[in-house]
Amino acid sequence: MKRAYCIFWLLLITFFSAASSYNVFEENGKVGLKNEQGKILIPARYDALGWSNGKFSILNNVTGYKDGGLWGLLDLNNNIITKALYEDLSPGEGSLLVARKKSNLSLRVVSGCLNTSGKEVVSFQYDGMYLSLHHAIVFTKIGNQYKYGLIDLENRTLIPQQYKSIYSIGSLRYAVENFDNKMALFTESGKQVTSFSIDSISAFKKNYAIIYQNAMQGLIDRDGQIKAEPIFREIRIGDDGSLHSRGMDEWLFLDGQNKLLQKKQADSVVPIEKKLLKTSTAGIIQVEDYSLKPVFPTSFTTLDNFVGGKAIFSKGNKFGVVRKSGSILLEARFDKLYPDHQFFVANQRQGSKNNWVIIDSLGTTLNSKPYDQIHPFNGKFFPVVARNFWGAINSSGKEIIACTYDSILQYEGDNVVVKFKGQYGVISDKEVWVVTPGSNRVELINDQRFIEITPKLTYLKSIDGNTIYFSENKLEVSADHIIEHLPAGGLWKIDLNGVIVDRQVQPEGAIEKIFAESEGLRGIKKNGQYGFVDSQGRLRIANRYDDIQPFQEGLAAIKIRNKWGFISHEDKIAIQPVYEEVSAFNKGFSLVRQKGFQGLIDKGGKQILPTRYESVAVLSHGNLLIQQEKLFGLADGQGRVLINPKYHSLNDLNNNYVIAERDGKYGVISNQGISTIPLMYDFITYDFFNNTFIALKKSAWTDLSP
Repeated sequence: MKRAYCIFWLLLITFFSAASSYNVFEENGKVGLKNEQGKILIPARYDALGWSNGKFSILNNVTGYKDGGLWGLLDLNNNIITKALYEDLSPGEGSLLVARKKSNLSLRVVSGCLNTSGKEVVSFQYDGMYLSLHHAIVFTKIGNQYKYGLIDLENRTLIPQQYKSIYSIGSLRYAVENFDNKMALFTESGKQVTSFSIDSISAFKKNYAIIYQNAMQGLIDRDGQIKAEPIFREIRIGDDGSLHSRGMDEWLFLDGQNKLLQKKQADSVVPIEKKLLKTSTAGIIQVEDYSLKPVFPTSFTTLDNFVGGKAIFSKGNKFGVVRKSGSILLEARFDKLYPDHQFFVANQRQGSKNNWVIIDSLGTTLNSKPYDQIHPFNGKFFPVVARNFWGAINSSGKEIIACTYDSILQYEGDNVVVKFKGQYGVISDKEVWVVTPGSNRVELINDQRFIEITPKLTYLKSIDGNTIYFSENKLEVSADHIIEHLPAGGLWKIDLNGVIVDRQVQPEGAIEKIFAESEGLRGIKKNGQYGFVDSQGRLRIANRYDDIQPFQEGLAAIKIRNKWGFISHEDKIAIQPVYEEVSAFNKGFSLVRQKGFQGLIDKGGKQILPTRYESVAVLSHGNLLIQQEKLFGLADGQGRVLINPKYHSLNDLNNNYVIAERDGKYGVISNQGISTIPLMYDFITYDFFNNTFIALKKSAWTDLSP
């Protein structure tokens, strides 16, 4: 075997080095071949040189040529070996070529094999073939099914054409699948060495192959002898021939005090609803109740979460919808399927053509004709595309906008912004032009107002086309007003009738930077220092600070001599500037850093949590995740340490329990730091639906070598 392997690679290297010594050139729309010295070997008179797979190579001083849409063989002296007879022609194995041509007896395109001398090695009588180990896997359509067999290169039948598939698995062995989807092992001479009882089989490695049966794995040798029954979850064959196996992982259902409620062997266990679990074993997903009994009559390849009592599932590469009761709403027949509001949008391809449809919650297809694309529901309609033109259908499946537009861009009320023949306009949902198409982009504000954007000016207009306001300045458009940014730095607030209702005045003098308003004040930078002004540009807090942050919860962070503190709206020091970093106050607390360590202070400056931690994170329910020496602990909102930092990860469940992990092992401790489930599991998750902990014990690998 090693000798054959070396010869194979030597031939491969010779094959590529030979191909790289030649250059295909083009002249007057035809191609020819030159050697590396530039000498023309084959004049430029062919449509293509090389092979129908798009690659160029030389085999035994021979290559393929294309002429009149068909392929033939010629040598490097431009001598025609075969006429251009073949629909396809490409290298197979060694010096053999696989070809396809029209049958002399029928209109079928049939496959065969020839050598580089043009001699027919395998007769042209099959619908397709693959060369493998000096044999050919062939197939022919009989009735409405393709049936596979194995022949040698003298066209003698080794395995008759009566099987669903055949493929080489190495070590001169073939896996053969019947139409009951069961496999058997055959030798290269066509001898059957196992019964058709195997679900699938891997390629051979070190004279062993892994067999799969009922989602479990076993081991077989090249003589068909079972070396390990298929009772293992996984088997590995090492490069050195070593064999290892492991059983199924075990999931234990525990209460908070470590009482075992039940256990399950599976690859994964995921709670999905009250008393419902999604379990997966060897790629097969089932829905089970809490007594671990299947509640659905079918299994799945994938299963999404239930939303509104329904979930999208797949079987193989097709998608459908199942109800929580277990009944099927939509069979798995769609190539793509996704939920959209109370609908499902689905695609069932026919060849290369997309056929998108909308399906309601009862499983009824709403649109009478399919579309090339259906975009998400925007609250009023589904934008759709047919023949590269855009239109829209409503929630009843009726086409309310014909597919005649370049694109549909926006809608407000009964009006829709469209692009039509490269121009922008607005139509009503009755397809009447409200704003006739023009070259300038338009955006609806509401059903009565829109803006038109030109290269220099932006216009606020009424839906009947009257100009209400225009400016060359930057405009920020909101639902009920417009903010105009003045060149001097001020801001004007303009209502949708074009009236200026508020003016934020730019402060006097050379302002280097101005910030957004926060709690009625805007930060500024002037003369290299920071302060705050009001909306009229009047200085309220003198620009005497090295840096500032916006006001939040009545206080703003300020920086003096490279230290941060906080001031009030009255410019009074609320917290002395003694910190290297601070965060804005949130729910009465600020994270601060001092001497490289973090802590927590309140608005009175009191240290709720001392500054001695590498990091502090405020959790959503108020507890504090603290880190010290790369280990995590837990403190409450008053800064009391509940769990000392000694874990590699913590997950506070906000129910008096915390999932803890140290050195890859998981357990559960209470908020008082008391261990309730020991740290002995490979993973733990919490089932909020059923108030249960689900702990994983991975199966260990064991030596399976004889």
